[in-house]
Amino acid sequence: MLPLWLDLSSRKAVVFGGGPVGRRKAAYLAAEAEVIMVSEAFSGDLPSSVRTVHGKAEDYLVDMVGWADLVVAATNDPVMNERITNEARRQGKWCNRADGISTFMIPSVVERERYKVAVSTEGRSPGMSRYLRQLLDARLDRRYDLMVALQEELREVAKEAVPSQKEREERLWQVLEDERIWDLLENDPQEAREVAHSIVVR
Repeated sequence: MLPLWLDLSSRKAVVFGGGPVGRRKAAYLAAEAEVIMVSEAFSGDLPSSVRTVHGKAEDYLVDMVGWADLVVAATNDPVMNERITNEARRQGKWCNRADGISTFMIPSVVERERYKVAVSTEGRSPGMSRYLRQLLDARLDRRYDLMVALQEELREVAKEAVPSQKEREERLWQVLEDERIWDLLENDPQEAREVAHSIVVR
């Protein structure tokens, strides 16, 4: 499988299953997509944007898969999940199956103001995905956000000052490798900017 960033703001997703797994997947997709959950019962709180349909998955299967761009099979019945997966395949829809092979995965994500890091073991070990997310979450401190902002600023400066794209990339990389700048980012961001600008525009 290939990792991709997708804009789901104009997409629709249906989640079959109202338990904790389905709730987590619905909440993740609802950050951008229009989401409907189908289940006979629902546990826990859901984002206000998630709509719910109370009923058996089999009664809504064909119509809801047809409506959706993305399908999630997260019921507690493996046979039903298989039916959902097969229907999604029949209609040419991407399907995430909580207990089996999927055509799209929902990763563990570390999110900061200016960047995101996604981790997936492609279903081999959800626990390991969570462990790696927690490890990254603890280690990716504020400096990385500040460096993203600085690099964004420097790219615009470099476009004006350095005609060669290859040379622009090399100078921006030099900033990334400069330990002085990393050390200054939190304690003296203005000096960090000055040092970085002197590397890019020289």
